[in-house]
Amino acid sequence: IWYFVRDGLWGGYKSYRKDTAKLVDPLVKCKSLHEVFLQYEKDGIMARLDTSTIPEVFKGATIDKSELAGFKSIKDVVRLGRVTSITSDEIKLEKGAVPLPAPPADTLFVDCMADMDGTFYGFRVAEDFKIFDGDQINMGPLIVSYNVCCSAAIIAYIESTFADDSEMRNNLLYFARGEKQNKFDSKSFFSQFYYQNKTFKALGAYPPAIQFVLNSRTFLDAPCHHYLGLPGFIWAMAGPSQMAKKANKFVERVESGDFPDCQDCFGVAGRKLPEPKDLKIKEKSKVKSNYPPQKELKPKSKFGLNCCASVDIVNAVEKSGDPTNMNGAVKSNA
Repeated sequence: IWYFVRDGLWGGYKSYRKDTAKLVDPLVKCKSLHEVFLQYEKDGIMARLDTSTIPEVFKGATIDKSELAGFKSIKDVVRLGRVTSITSDEIKLEKGAVPLPAPPADTLFVDCMADMDGTFYGFRVAEDFKIFDGDQINMGPLIVSYNVCCSAAIIAYIESTFADDSEMRNNLLYFARGEKQNKFDSKSFFSQFYYQNKTFKALGAYPPAIQFVLNSRTFLDAPCHHYLGLPGFIWAMAGPSQMAKKANKFVERVESGDFPDCQDCFGVAGRKLPEPKDLKIKEKSKVKSNYPPQKELKPKSKFGLNCCASVDIVNAVEKSGDPTNMNGAVKSNA
């Protein structure tokens, strides 16, 4: 199994944007998804317990360097598959057996196995799965990479904002469907990132939806969570790091079949993004809500901005061709 190395990836509050670039840069530079993982390992942000084997599983498990060293200190490692049963004198596995020390009553067994039924912790997303299905909402698939709360928040926003048209609402969401795409193998990290980017592009057909995401406290990348706030976010997206451009390049590489180990576009080949004319917005309720309590918004940045302006400003900075011209972009969007 591949692991995220927590203290190798995240250096601290002030370095978050720079640290994130370590995840995105190899997606543009490496020739294959397999090579990306190996580059992550070289950069110290991912690890495996045994460097003589190539892990086939990745579920977002995260450990720190001291825990990794502790795991690697274990020398008695058995690689015979999953345990099928335990008798009074041996542990039976898929590919063999291991004798138990005597007396077995003094031996403690800790079952850390999961997915014995071939599902992801008991959940299976069928090929024809729909989140919006008539008068009900089916929860489960992740819309944002490894972020259950933000995924649920986006689904709730779509339900409360867009007209009661299940097909239109579902067209805004990208996620893993079917048995092939729901295998949490080493490609699952990249598929999650791809689906997230496609969902955000789909939501971009209605700019207030992206404003909602960028203001959401459940969204890890939201400017409000990080050093320098909105200016720091814009600098990361459109400045020298070119994070937005690189994320788009990764999507293009997936869809063009540029990665030899991903030729199926993660199951969504040929699917078109919705256009603004395809979206229908609910009529606003005439009943005035008292939630959330209205408070006077005080800009947190020296530019006098709140997060909701970020999409327009990123576009303005990109059009100017000068990522240092932040003040000009702010004035043009004031």
